[in-house]
Amino acid sequence: MAVQLINIGNIANDGTGDDLREAFIKVNANFEELDLRDDEQTTASNLGEIGEGIFFRRNNYDLEFKKISAGNNITLTADDDKIVIAAPNVVESFTVSSDIGGDITSSNDVVISLIGGNNIQTTSSEQGITFDYTGVTDLVSDPSPQLGADLDAQANNLLNVGTISSSGISGPLTGNVTGLVHGVDIRNINYYFEEGAADFGGITTEVTNLIEFLIYNNDIDWGSFVAPTGTSLDLGTFAV
Repeated sequence: MAVQLINIGNIANDGTGDDLREAFIKVNANFEELDLRDDEQTTASNLGEIGEGIFFRRNNYDLEFKKISAGNNITLTADDDKIVIAAPNVVESFTVSSDIGGDITSSNDVVISLIGGNNIQTTSSEQGITFDYTGVTDLVSDPSPQLGADLDAQANNLLNVGTISSSGISGPLTGNVTGLVHGVDIRNINYYFEEGAADFGGITTEVTNLIEFLIYNNDIDWGSFVAPTGTSLDLGTFAV
C-alpha cells in the first residue's frame, strides 16, 4: 500500500479537506505501512583499490566514519566543505652531486639508486645502506700484485724473499748483503782484499842480465786497488 496523503483543503475550515477522523485514519494507516516496510538499508562504501578507508561501519541508522589524525610533521585544517592535509616540514626536493659530474635533483617521481661500481656491492636495510668492497684488499689475496709508485719500506725488513728479478739496481747500497751470487758466497773474496793476501810466495827465476837482477831484488809499488799506478809488468808466460 502506498502512503496516503491527507487532504487539507484549499484554506482553513473551507469544508473541502478530510475531517479529523478521516485524517487520523490515514495517519494510522501510514504508520502501519512504514512499520511493515524493510528495515533501513542505507550504507556507505570506500571507493578505490588502494589507500585507507574512511567509512567504518553502519550501527543501526548511524553511519560511523574514521577520524583523520595528523601524524609527524603533518597538519590538518578544516572548514565547512573540506579538510586540508599539509606537510610543511617535508623536503620537496634535494640534489645529489658526484665527484666526476652529473647532478641529480630528486622530485616526487624520481627514484635515486645507489649503485656500486667495480668491485663495490651495495645492500640496504632499515638501519641504512652498506657499501661492501668485494675486490682484493691485501697483497696475500692478490694473485698478481703491482705497485703504482715507489715502495717505501720505512726502514722495515723484507723477510722470506724468494727470487728477485730486476732490470737494474741503482743508487748506493749500504749495509751488509748476505747471500750467494751465482751460487758463490761472495764473503770468501774478502780474504784477497786483506793486507798481505796478495803474497803469492817467492818466484824462482834465473837472472841472466842486470835489468832482471834489479827487478828481482827490488819491490815494485803498483799502488792500491782504489788508486792503482800506471806501471805495468810483463813477466812473460808461466811454464806449464
